Amino acid sequence: AAINRFIKEHNQEPKPFVWKANPDQIIAAVRRGHQTLESIH
Repeated sequence: AAINRFIKEHNQEPKPFVWKANPDQIIAAVRRGHQTLESIH
């Protein structure tokens, strides 16, 4: 019920999703995460 209420209220004033993340920054963060995980193991 809560999900349906949220959707109904949200759709009253919908706004398009605008992706603001820089792909290079995302890839760099993923690489840092992999390096950290590898250093732990």
